[in-house]
Amino acid sequence: MLMFRFFLKKNFCDIWDNLFHTIIVNLMNDAVFAIAGFICVMSVYIPGGELSLNIYSFLALLISTVLISIFTFAEGENAVKITNFDSPKIKNLFKNIVPCIKDGALFGLFIAFLICVAFTSIPFYFRMGNVFGIFMMSIVFWIVLITILSLQWFLPVRSIMHNNFFKCLKKCYIIFMDNILFTIGVGLVNLVNIFVMIFSLGILNGPATMTITTTDALRLRLYKYDWYEVNPDLTKEQRADVPWKELLEKDRRILGPRGWKSFIFPWKE
Repeated sequence: MLMFRFFLKKNFCDIWDNLFHTIIVNLMNDAVFAIAGFICVMSVYIPGGELSLNIYSFLALLISTVLISIFTFAEGENAVKITNFDSPKIKNLFKNIVPCIKDGALFGLFIAFLICVAFTSIPFYFRMGNVFGIFMMSIVFWIVLITILSLQWFLPVRSIMHNNFFKCLKKCYIIFMDNILFTIGVGLVNLVNIFVMIFSLGILNGPATMTITTTDALRLRLYKYDWYEVNPDLTKEQRADVPWKELLEKDRRILGPRGWKSFIFPWKE
């Protein structure tokens, strides 16, 4: 609980201290989302039968998810800088677009596949109206939900550890299974981020903000694994009792007390 409370505080401070940067990046993301939305809408008006429409719709979805993924991944380095108490730079975003094309394309393809699975198989099994259909629908639902929660870790794993696509994907599920409650907690924070994004039209909140959130979460959580590595002979009970107060001491000292006055009137602190 101490670790999660500190994560919430640090995440809020990191976003607030870099609000101007995140607003600019979120506005850029709005443009990317607009392009993606235009592609998806236009795919519906392409002449052809039902099969052609399904193919065009999938291709539009794929192009959209790839574009969004590449642009979001490009902000990963800035998110790492922010969570390390450093200053982000817009030029880093543009500099990282090309290096992010491969992983962004693979991630976009994976997301498009996941969306298609969810929106085709779940209604299909639901319409069966029998026990087998409900059972299969439940399995697909939980697989999709677990995957969505696990994928929160993909971008920060890639940005912090610099692993390839498949290693990042594997680590996402490992981190989820080892930190289920924490992953759900981060998911709820991102759910709030999504609501704020919708009501602020993606300006005050957006992919850039959620990238900081997940990067902050993983950066702090990795202290646990560093502690494991330094203490390899710990028992299972000892490993469960992580000394978060000591592990977070440096970050807490750097962040400082940060009263509410410091957010609104920083020059008075």
